[in-house]
Amino acid sequence: MRPVPSFPVDQAPAHAAHPPNYPAELEQWLTLRNGQRFFVRPLIPADELALEDAWSQVDTDTLYQRFFVLEPKLDARRLHALVHMDYRWRLALVAFAADGQGTGIARYESAPGQQQAEIALVVHPAWRRLGLGRRLLALLTAAAQTRGIQHFTAIYLEGNLAMAALLDQAGFSTPQVSDGVAITEKTL
Repeated sequence: MRPVPSFPVDQAPAHAAHPPNYPAELEQWLTLRNGQRFFVRPLIPADELALEDAWSQVDTDTLYQRFFVLEPKLDARRLHALVHMDYRWRLALVAFAADGQGTGIARYESAPGQQQAEIALVVHPAWRRLGLGRRLLALLTAAAQTRGIQHFTAIYLEGNLAMAALLDQAGFSTPQVSDGVAITEKTL
């Protein structure tokens, strides 16, 4: 996913209008183990076109690993749901490289009054194995805890070894596998 504006490494990106309840305190720069810097912020409705563009360019394996179908459709309803959130029960954090290229996204989905949420995480193939997924998951966990979420559930394809390793390192339970789908949990 690419944001509309690009920005220099030492500056935060230009801000589009923030929706109600936007948690600006979650905006931050990260430096990964290879020295590259990434800006992380909550996803906003203005990211809709960039997300749609990224979806059209992402490899089919990444989409399959995330949605469990070969060619998931991104219709207007799904796109709207992905970028509109309340920032408490539904939250997504998106990472951008210093040149403005979207590199990863981590989200949780819950419902009002619930203390548990399902998580999802995608990192662009060119930015994997740098610790970005681990950092996004840690930020998502901290944000969830401050919003009253006490339990995460992750559902992923059994063959997604990178996700399995990430979740294991993050302290998730031993996955339960059924028909090739793994489910794991963690109390925050």
